[in-house]
Amino acid sequence: MKNDPSISIIINTDNRFSFLKRALSSLRYLDYENFEVCVVYGPSDDGTKEYLARYGNGIKLAACPQRNLSQSRNIGIAMAAGDVVAFIDDDAVPEAEWLTDLAKSYANSEVGAAGGFVYDNTGAAFQAKFVTTDRRGYPNSHWSEAASQRNFPFSAEYPHLLGTNCSFRRSVLIEIGGFDEEYEYFLDETDVCCRINDAAHRIDQRSDAFVHHKYAPSDLRDEMNVVRNWYSLIKNRIYFGMRNGHRHHSVRELLGAGLEDAAAWEKHVRAKVDAGVLIVEDLNRFLGQADAAIKDGFERGLRASRNSLTAQQLAEFASPFSRFERRLPQAGRRVICLVTQDYPPKQNGGIARYFSQLARSLAEAGHHIHVLTRTRSASTVDFEEGVWVHRIEIRHFAKPSRSPIHPLTVPSHIWSYGQTMLEEVKIINERRTVDVVYCPLWDCEPLGFVIDGTFPTICALQTTMKFWLDSQPLRAADEEWMRLFGKPIVAMEEFILARAPLLHGISNAIVNDIKRKYKIEIADQRIAVSPLGLEDWAQQPSATLNLNADERVRILFVGRLESRKGIDVLLKVAPALLKRFPNATLDILGDDTIPRPDGTTYKDEFLKSGVPQDIQTRIVFHGRVEEDALRAFYRNCDLFVAPSRYESFGLVFLEAMMFGKPVIACDAGGASEVVTHGVTGLLAEPGDPVTLAAALETLLTDRAMRSAMGAAARVDYERRFTEDAMRDEMLIMIKRVLIPNPEAA
Repeated sequence: MKNDPSISIIINTDNRFSFLKRALSSLRYLDYENFEVCVVYGPSDDGTKEYLARYGNGIKLAACPQRNLSQSRNIGIAMAAGDVVAFIDDDAVPEAEWLTDLAKSYANSEVGAAGGFVYDNTGAAFQAKFVTTDRRGYPNSHWSEAASQRNFPFSAEYPHLLGTNCSFRRSVLIEIGGFDEEYEYFLDETDVCCRINDAAHRIDQRSDAFVHHKYAPSDLRDEMNVVRNWYSLIKNRIYFGMRNGHRHHSVRELLGAGLEDAAAWEKHVRAKVDAGVLIVEDLNRFLGQADAAIKDGFERGLRASRNSLTAQQLAEFASPFSRFERRLPQAGRRVICLVTQDYPPKQNGGIARYFSQLARSLAEAGHHIHVLTRTRSASTVDFEEGVWVHRIEIRHFAKPSRSPIHPLTVPSHIWSYGQTMLEEVKIINERRTVDVVYCPLWDCEPLGFVIDGTFPTICALQTTMKFWLDSQPLRAADEEWMRLFGKPIVAMEEFILARAPLLHGISNAIVNDIKRKYKIEIADQRIAVSPLGLEDWAQQPSATLNLNADERVRILFVGRLESRKGIDVLLKVAPALLKRFPNATLDILGDDTIPRPDGTTYKDEFLKSGVPQDIQTRIVFHGRVEEDALRAFYRNCDLFVAPSRYESFGLVFLEAMMFGKPVIACDAGGASEVVTHGVTGLLAEPGDPVTLAAALETLLTDRAMRSAMGAAARVDYERRFTEDAMRDEMLIMIKRVLIPNPEAA
């Protein structure tokens, strides 16, 4: 908008490199156009300066020679060329509308400062909403609305803005002399708000302009949020009162505030020493800091002048406005909600990997991405690699009196999960219009959205209950389990398949198999088929494996150790193959604790099977491994095998292909659409040890074939299965589901 003020975002940072990177990344997603970014870094040598240099002229940079936040902020004000300066901490992340909301306040010429709500480190609860501060610097956060009635010169209690989410008209800051550099930390923005109030400028406390604050460790507090330096906290309490409180308090009361703080901190420190969190040396250090703080705060508060923003600073750091480059898709941003029970880091299965990749790829292109997943602890919201990740504690929702899939009932936990996720999307939609919801069919995750009908919904087709039951004969034969869970799930899947606006087939096979298995017809306009994709792990670092120096042919399996993944077939043929090929080894990666119906695991059964020791030592169960180790196993293997009885797609195939490895899979589901038989790998018959053994023997025998197929696999990955290809296909699908709405299309 022509009348929108230019805004300079100022970030003051010192020794918090990893947090700063996230904060800067988040600014690329702001909806506001007319802003620049000024970063002032402190004296710590942690790589910050070198990292910031990568931005070139994209951001303004300056160094602060001391670890003094107010001095750093004054340098930022001097650098800033915007009409408004907005401060955000290096351990904070703004929501997309932050500047847009703040700018609304400055349409009123009386406003000299404005700030919004701040979420705490959970991202789900507020650190502060409306706050006032008294003349001794003590906050009152119990206001239910903006305290505008307290906004007049020399008010005993005036509106306050938090330092991590405060903005000021630059001309007003210069009028009052900027920040007082006596405040090296603590009460710095409190003092500025006090002086702006006393200069008869309006302080606008907004109920929006949201910022998320993550509380990174600093010189004051450690990573456990334990205070370890107290001097500034006590000294600045006294100094603040001496500067701002004489109209309302006696000198004894102002000094008493610091003495009261010192006494409270001493009690706190002694308790921490008793608890073993701090040591006696910390107590002695505190006592010395407290004495010095009381003396310095009082004496410096009596000085005639402040240590304010200077004309020299304004001249030294002045620079023209430099608009920050946002991340904007050509066709405009979408707001996309991905709903999935499985998401890293606690899950690393196929759905979790796929949704994580899709979310990051879409965010990298500049879209607003929200991932909604479940947690068994308190709810949190985090900004991770450009993605807003909502880990949500599932709330109980009473089921409707009449089931939407009558006469069968929806299991309570599925109903509550779906309604919880629906409510979270509605909350997001109140701030920014949600374009589309995308979720997997597994566990009927789209059910609540399909029933509600508010949001265009795309359902990803993966393995369904009927396919799962094919590999679980005992469950299928359990009439009570089928009555309570199995049949209702199947009915819900049918309900979703019939009503979801768009079905995403990750392979042609899964679409055709679902049609056949569920005996349903699906109109072509409701189906989109596009494969999955992954970022190129081969270009990323991997762990170092302790491998034998002798030449081995390394076979790799990755997957859960369960019947559907064909691990039983692989373990059946492996001993004879390894006996014939004494230089071959088999590494098995994946959850090996999954119980079978009899309570045992495939790993336990194999280790007790009497396989000769020389064979058994070459078949190694590694369990779950971290991603850097997983990449190392792919990099160091000679061939990859995943003989699943059914895969709707099979991300593990792509993982091997990107490392240029030949793949052995089974001719079932989407595997044959990923692995080209005789070109990038070999296909065995599902559940058949004979054809699996033959495929393994062929590649173990022929090194040239392994090399040729591996090279072809890498080429095929680059041609069909990159993250960019997957992202572009997803955006086409989203546009397609929005076509009924001409404005959205």
